[in-house]
Amino acid sequence: MRFTTLSLRPRVLRLACLLIASLGVGCSSDDTPDDTPTPASTGIDVKRYDLKGEYDWTRSRLVATVGITLAPTAEGVEAIGLDSAVTEVKAVRLASGGALPFSADAEQGQLRIDVSGVPGLAKGADITLEIDYEAAPSDSLIPVADRKGDPLTVRTVYTMSEPRGAASWMPCHDTPSDRALFSIDMGMDDAETMIANGDRVADNAGEGSGHRMKYETAYTLPTYLMAFAISDFEVESTTKGDLPVSIWHRRGLTGSFDAVLEETVGMITRFEALLGPYPFEKYAVVHLPALSAGGIENASITFQYEGSGAEAFSGDLYLTAHELAHQWFGDLVTVESWDDLWIKEGMATLLEAEGLRVHTDLTGPLGLHGDNLYAVEGEAIRDTALEPEDKYTSGPYGRAGWLLTQIRSLVGEETFWQTVRGVLDTHRFGTIGTDEFIAAFAPALGPDVTARVKRAVDAKGIPALEIEALPTGGASVTLQDPDGALVAPMDLSWVAEDGSVRNETLEVGEPLDLAPEQDGEFLILDPLDRHPGPYSFLPDDASSEAFSTSVLPLLLPTSPEGAARLLESGAAHQESALWSSWLEVTPEGFNDFVEALDSEVARVLAVSTACTVAGDPGLDPQTTAAWTSVLEGVLPVEPPPFAVDLLQSGGYAACTMFDPATAFASEWTQMETGLPTGGISDARLAFLSAFKLPAPMALSIWGSVATQSNSARARWIATQNLRSYLNDLAPADLPAWRAFFVEMLSATELTDLLREAIRAVVTAMAPTAAENADALAGLGVVLHSSWTGPVHARAVCAAFTLTQGDAAAWNAFTGGLEGAPLTEGAAARIEDPSLCQ
Repeated sequence: MRFTTLSLRPRVLRLACLLIASLGVGCSSDDTPDDTPTPASTGIDVKRYDLKGEYDWTRSRLVATVGITLAPTAEGVEAIGLDSAVTEVKAVRLASGGALPFSADAEQGQLRIDVSGVPGLAKGADITLEIDYEAAPSDSLIPVADRKGDPLTVRTVYTMSEPRGAASWMPCHDTPSDRALFSIDMGMDDAETMIANGDRVADNAGEGSGHRMKYETAYTLPTYLMAFAISDFEVESTTKGDLPVSIWHRRGLTGSFDAVLEETVGMITRFEALLGPYPFEKYAVVHLPALSAGGIENASITFQYEGSGAEAFSGDLYLTAHELAHQWFGDLVTVESWDDLWIKEGMATLLEAEGLRVHTDLTGPLGLHGDNLYAVEGEAIRDTALEPEDKYTSGPYGRAGWLLTQIRSLVGEETFWQTVRGVLDTHRFGTIGTDEFIAAFAPALGPDVTARVKRAVDAKGIPALEIEALPTGGASVTLQDPDGALVAPMDLSWVAEDGSVRNETLEVGEPLDLAPEQDGEFLILDPLDRHPGPYSFLPDDASSEAFSTSVLPLLLPTSPEGAARLLESGAAHQESALWSSWLEVTPEGFNDFVEALDSEVARVLAVSTACTVAGDPGLDPQTTAAWTSVLEGVLPVEPPPFAVDLLQSGGYAACTMFDPATAFASEWTQMETGLPTGGISDARLAFLSAFKLPAPMALSIWGSVATQSNSARARWIATQNLRSYLNDLAPADLPAWRAFFVEMLSATELTDLLREAIRAVVTAMAPTAAENADALAGLGVVLHSSWTGPVHARAVCAAFTLTQGDAAAWNAFTGGLEGAPLTEGAAARIEDPSLCQ
């Protein structure tokens, strides 16, 4: 599972979220309500679930019967407790006949069934219960229809159960350690189809008796991985050998699906080489609207936020790779308890980059992609004090991936992947916990390092790089690691122009002076790329300033010979240099230099950086002309899709020597129609958004796309791009732009667009609450919609800012929210606006 707030890659997040990745989300999180009950079921082993029903759209209810085959795990059982937060349990009986007494408490998530009268019930003896029930929509049973501003009118209903949501749509034993077989038989309209776990074993489409479909698994699953989705789906498909690979989406959704399928097959091939054969009968990615996470790895059927994964952008593909990796870690082998969440999420985070090496390691040495990872102070890999729903911090994701990468660097490639495959083989269709997982690596790590790994799992602090500038040049760096988060050392390499290398290691608590020993020598931090970038570990403003002024220059080659050595060092170090606007190359050598870079990201960064270099007013006219000639040949060429999303919203803004208004004139004319029937792909729109237009022209063209396109992704690309203009607008232009974003607050319920609009009205706010009345009214509309829960907290905080300290205006705004379906986080911020800080 990956939440949208974690979907941005740290290479893109570097230097405090310089660019936004391809999902329509920001660098901060919004809340979703937590109404998940505490599990109630104990003392049972469920063998299978057989669900039959249909979704009643008139009454907004799932009407179903579930058969549960289970066995008590103790003698003398008189009552069976199940987890159940369904709206109404109507009847419980033995499959063989005979009603059973029961009591249900949906608020507490409990269903108690009296089995004291069941003859012959004993430990390990199977019985099958049949439960008739109805379930209303919830965070885990999600019907979508008639959303304002949605260019697609196709309805859908689906489930999203991780971690403890299955009990909201099916009475069950809702714990990851109890795996069971699953079948589902559902009715739907003739035009609709269903996708679910397992094989499709029945489909009576066209038989005239109401459309029903049935799936069933030949393998066991925990309840959080059981899922279904029903809609009028279009299906794009291919195969990898005998394995069906497909993308399901609501009819009318646009995307480069053939390209994404090809990428997905490539990922499966790479993962199989590392992990072993793909474990299920099919692999389908299902695009779903209003999904509160970026993706959820239901076995054999990943659900992804609609549109994320429709293009071969880096953000899309990282998400696709993450969820695909879960088919091995999470689905084939499940965590024993939610305290072990980090095993599946950490492995999936590590594996993302492995699935995409074809884009990120084109010619260079093997890097471990530590710069893709991240750690946040106070967020542990495993925090046993948190409830399952609260465990999805950075800890089980980036921090866990970092720990695993450190282990990998210490034991070596062959041993690491051999150990991983051993875990999967030993625990196939079973579970694993933290102690057993760490123990698998212990023989290779040795006792001392294994002890450090165990400490790092629960560490909340992160290392600190305390940096002071030296008066003679360079800097003094002191590494601190008070919580023991480090398992592998932090190494440094000095590279000379002749290719010779000298290595140093940061020892905890011991200052190390950084300074070159010979002319032309440059510094590579973390040559194995096994740690997050240094910006993750700078503890204060003084260290950040010293890093920028005294360490960063040491990382940059100062001669063509040094640049050639950097080209041998791997993509991570090339990207770090290019992010710093370094470019030690002549216009004549630029194209060859770009071709020698080791990642598609680095190649795009090189073009953007070249624009900055070419725009230097200190250049002589001849050099400026040479750069202009080179860039005018490069800039019209759309880069590979993987790197396009780095350019969104002005990635080529520094390229002022190029006139996009003229170069792409026919496309701007086409976009002025709003693209209500398409005509320009989302990938092309993302590329066009890299260029800046005159403000009035941009508002006219991109504003039309943002409000009229047949693609929700296109609308978001346009809206995000427009927001990027706000800080540079002339005062006379600002009112029209502000009015555009204010109108959007009331015109759509698509949360991607609303995130951008809410940020925009704050950026463009007027100086008084009275002058912000229209924006406040729009935020009130947002907060009265049940579809917009993911941005409710953001909307409340924006409203508080827009009232500009006017207590009467704030009270009037909050008073108008009576009866609004506010999320828990939004309500908390109304009570205490200081939570918005």
